Parts: sequence; C-alpha cells; structure tokens
Amino acid sequence: MIIRKNYLVGFIRIIVLTLWIIFVPLFFMLAKVLGIPGYTKIPHKFHAGTCRILGIEVVESGEMSQARPTLYVSNHVSYLDVFVLGRLPAYFIAKSEVASWPVFGKLAEFQNTLFIERSAGKTGKQLETLKQHFAHGNSLTLFPEGTSTEGVLVAPFKSSFIESANSDEGSPRVTIQPITVAYTHHGGEKIDNQKARDHYAWYAKTPFLPHFLGLMPLRKVRAKVHYHPVCYYDEFESRRHCTDHCHDVIATKLDEFVK
Repeated sequence: MIIRKNYLVGFIRIIVLTLWIIFVPLFFMLAKVLGIPGYTKIPHKFHAGTCRILGIEVVESGEMSQARPTLYVSNHVSYLDVFVLGRLPAYFIAKSEVASWPVFGKLAEFQNTLFIERSAGKTGKQLETLKQHFAHGNSLTLFPEGTSTEGVLVAPFKSSFIESANSDEGSPRVTIQPITVAYTHHGGEKIDNQKARDHYAWYAKTPFLPHFLGLMPLRKVRAKVHYHPVCYYDEFESRRHCTDHCHDVIATKLDEFVK
C-alpha cells in the first residue's frame, strides 16, 4: 500500500495538538482545585480528543470490564496505545524512564500514571504499591511485554506484576481483562506491510520525535481494540498459567486483526 501524506494537514495538527496539550491539563488542574463536578473525566476526554486530532479512529469490540478493581492487560505497539486506551477507567502502569520523556512524561503525570522500576530487586515493593491501589478500588492498565513491538506479534509477557491481581485475604477480588490493540487500516485501506505499519508502531531504537512528527501529515488510521472475557488470578494453577492465558488470547486476536 502507498502511504499518502498531506503536509498542510500535518501543520494544522501540530498547532491544534500543541494548544490541546497546553490548555486541557491546565483546565484539569483548575477544575481539580475548584472541585468542579466531573473533573476526573477530563483525562478521558483529553485522550479521545487527541485521537481525533491525530486522525485515529478507535473501533472497539467485546465488553469492557466495569468492575472495580480491574487489571487491564494489553499488548503494546506504540505510545499511541495510551490515547487509544484512554477510555479505560484506570491508571496506566509505565516504566520509570517514561517520567523523563519530553512532553509525554508530563502527560503521563496528568493521567496519574504509576511509574515503576522493573529491576528484580524492587519487584516486591512495586507489587505492594499496585496491591494498595487495588485495595482502594482503583483499576490499573498493564503492558506486560515491558516494551512496545512491531505490531504483528505479541512478545513474551513478564509475569511479575500479574501477581498484583492475587488478592490478599480481606482485599477485593481483582478482575483481570486481557485487551488486544492493533493498528489495521490507513486511509481506509488494510495495512499489509511492515513499512506502512512502522508509521504507527514505535519500537526498538526508533527516535521518538521524528516518528511522532511523521504521524502528523498521515491520513486516518484505524485502531482496533478488543476486550476479552474477564478472568481471575485464583482460577489458574500459577502466576505463569494466568500470564500465559492472557498472552495467548491477546496474541490470537492480534493475529486475526493483522491478517
């Protein structure tokens, strides 16, 4: 397929997105200080608006879990996933390096993202933090691959933070919902090669800023999101079995989406 670009559209998007990124977080902080009803929904509106500005059409299937708390478990293709999954009533879990990213680090703070260090020596402390959130009824979104991918295969899942859904006695039972994300169409045409897909997938050592600016003049992209049936940690023999189940259902659906 041919990727067509409209640089006038790209210029307009940059201007609109810049204003959006500046003013919506400021409005959120003001609304929070003033206690304006419904201010907690502003981040979700921000993500939906960002998708509209970037020309991302989000097509959902399945039924999103509304249970609290829920651990949403998703594959990870791009930084765009955060906007695409922005309707989830949950805090994102991100690696600590994201906090230092220009612009996106601040936007992650705006979303109340939990920054965690993935070093083995700190896993226990990080798990306790996640469990405390669940104990307070908060839902979380986890990308257990630990990195983004090229968008056609699901990398092996790290099981460490799946353990957070193992409810302690007296704590609420945590619902687990696997989610598949795929970028499938550009300008209404099926994406059929990796070169085209790389305009949206952000992985390996691809520089962030050129990749992000390269999105601006592109035609609309369709992002498919599928909510799989929920499950519970205690339904499985082990953490690894639970993790493998989530991986397998997500990978199967991704393969269906990108074929």
